[in-house]
Amino acid sequence: MASSQMRPTFEGKVALVTGGARGLGRAVALGFAREGAGVGIADVDEVAALDTASCIRELGRRYCVIAADISQTGAADTIVRQTGTELGRLDILVNNAAVASVEPFIEITEEEWDRVFRVNVKGLMFCIQAAARVMMQNGSGKIINITSPASRMGLPFYAAYAASKAAVDSITRSSAIALAKHNITVNSVSPGRMDTDMQRMTEEKFAAYAGVSVEMFVKSRTQDIPLERRISPQEVAQAVLWLASPQADYITCHRLSVSGGLEIS
Repeated sequence: MASSQMRPTFEGKVALVTGGARGLGRAVALGFAREGAGVGIADVDEVAALDTASCIRELGRRYCVIAADISQTGAADTIVRQTGTELGRLDILVNNAAVASVEPFIEITEEEWDRVFRVNVKGLMFCIQAAARVMMQNGSGKIINITSPASRMGLPFYAAYAASKAAVDSITRSSAIALAKHNITVNSVSPGRMDTDMQRMTEEKFAAYAGVSVEMFVKSRTQDIPLERRISPQEVAQAVLWLASPQADYITCHRLSVSGGLEIS
């Protein structure tokens, strides 16, 4: 994003990325670090988070690792407080942490429904609250939530996940309006199909229910995308970074689709 002659876009800023250890979260965390930001990595997988942190250290950027489950009561406040304590401030929050669930609609259990909503909705909601309190004191901030094309599609094997992302869309709109007067923008990014650990897990389950090989299912699912290719986590990360940049200062309450046309297919 920045040339060697330009000041990095996020120099002096601090970004907190939930689920920052793997996949898209890792790509976002490294993207911010390359552009000069200090990065807080919050994840349940401390080992993977430390690996991402080592890459940030090699870039010469500040970082902190918070081993936490955002679905737990009080975790959001802890994550935000630790980021501020170790890195000195908080300018950007990326709500990336999420879990998926693949079950036939009629077989979804209360336990599975609650598990998905605790992470994808409750955790996200209270991370926004905790970060917003700090950003209100600072006089500005950027919040980017990761949603999904699933929230706008009829997916009988993906109902809990799709419903949780529809809730993310709603929370994005409500928080954007509530926080606008504090110069805090809230937007979302809806990524297309990526090759991540979570995507692989869901596609293995989808393929099993369909009675086909994973390779065949992935090929068919990729051909369904109007652009006929999958997107990389790094490409999605660029969309996140743009929404967090000064170029997007006047954008709030917006859902940015980087799904290759999947949402209109």
